[in-house]
Amino acid sequence: MSAPSVVESLHTTVLGTMTSTWTTAGLFSLRWEDRQTDRDGVDFCDGRAEDLDQRLHEYFGTGHAAFDGVTLDDQGWTEFTKRVYQCCRAITPGTTITYKELAHRAGNGAASRAVGAAMARNRVLLVIPCHRVVGAGGGLRGFSAPGGLQTKQFLLDLESE
Repeated sequence: MSAPSVVESLHTTVLGTMTSTWTTAGLFSLRWEDRQTDRDGVDFCDGRAEDLDQRLHEYFGTGHAAFDGVTLDDQGWTEFTKRVYQCCRAITPGTTITYKELAHRAGNGAASRAVGAAMARNRVLLVIPCHRVVGAGGGLRGFSAPGGLQTKQFLLDLESE
């Protein structure tokens, strides 16, 4: 019997339960549940989810974790979005860059708004650390995860400790 093409796993964090969605290509999404879930604990679909859970535990314990080893399923992303996310993944924990700087690193310094749109559509929170991208002058701008800017600030503070 073959494995299902899409599987989900639950991950408990200090900010609530996260759900990871996996395809054969890799991690398709990682998001916080915005509602109570009926399932308890972590439902490991395979070793990939267990590995991610360990990385999440390390991240919330230390503010740092090596998410770069997590393979992503990039279906539906444009080539520019792929470059933006790749550059975003390279931002060092505890540091921030502006949307403009990220646009520059992704190859189009004039595409700040497109970078902002890509960050807003980020479906792989923490692994693609969109919380490290800030507005000009360092101001916090939108964050679509539950808790919004408070969650973004919490993550930045966690990484800076």
